[in-house]
Amino acid sequence: MLVIEKENEKFNFRVAAIILNEEGDKVLIHRKKGNNFWMLPGGRMEMGEDTSTGIQRELKEELEIKEKVAIKYIIEDFFKLGNITYHELCFYYKVNINLRKYSLNFSDEFAGVEGENYIFKWININEIDNYDLKPEFLKEKIKNCNENVEHVIIDER
Repeated sequence: MLVIEKENEKFNFRVAAIILNEEGDKVLIHRKKGNNFWMLPGGRMEMGEDTSTGIQRELKEELEIKEKVAIKYIIEDFFKLGNITYHELCFYYKVNINLRKYSLNFSDEFAGVEGENYIFKWININEIDNYDLKPEFLKEKIKNCNENVEHVIIDER
């Protein structure tokens, strides 16, 4: 994992996926058990791994999904969580999947391949504002997801 920690500061190099159903009206979110906020599926990069390979590895590990991915956003995010200040670099990839191809419960919360530690859920994009999704600005990015690649810098400290 590519993480650097120094006192109350932490740098993460992550990849995440905007996983949409074929119709493009539902997105898959997940949360760590015990957390009250949601995120997009993904994880930390490994040394020597490119981001496309990293997100494909994460999708395989977490959900047994194997699909083409397309870079959508490169986001530098600065935020606080508890008493730790984070500097996170995350590459977000768009993935469209056929729900019939995978055993993903699209009507209720479900655990991923790695067990009960992460809970996944399909939500209607038009209801995304009802969820505490981190980072918050992703809600608008998901609602207006087009084909352009975008670099975003957000400071939420």
